[in-house]
Amino acid sequence: MSKQAYANAIVIALGSNHDAKVAFTCAIKSLQELGRVVLSQRICGQDFTGRSQRIYHNACAYIILTKTMQYTDIEQTLKQIERRCGRNPAKKCTKYDYEVVIDLDILAARFDEQWQMNLARLPLKNHDIQGIKQVAAFLLDQI
Repeated sequence: MSKQAYANAIVIALGSNHDAKVAFTCAIKSLQELGRVVLSQRICGQDFTGRSQRIYHNACAYIILTKTMQYTDIEQTLKQIERRCGRNPAKKCTKYDYEVVIDLDILAARFDEQWQMNLARLPLKNHDIQGIKQVAAFLLDQI
């Protein structure tokens, strides 16, 4: 994925295992500042890694950006939103049972009319596939 190119739309994964209702509300409100947000339904389930006893809440969002943004700027903005919504990386450890207030990861970005998957996120997790089917099914043909 070209880090220097400008994207005009993104699909992201949202995840939370702590105070998910509040975390999702905060994140979605912030994401709406970037553009039009289409959100999938939330899927709840156990930690697929088996490290945590917490229940995860996952969804996907398709965001049509109001203005084009460099990929690296999008990544930085998502990290800022995570912190604003209460994410503390120091709590993603055994002592706190791997607490993640909110996690926002880019699954794909559209540069001009060309979609590119974030290869670091492949293979997609089942909850990502379910969310993408709801908001951007066309992406599944590209992997």
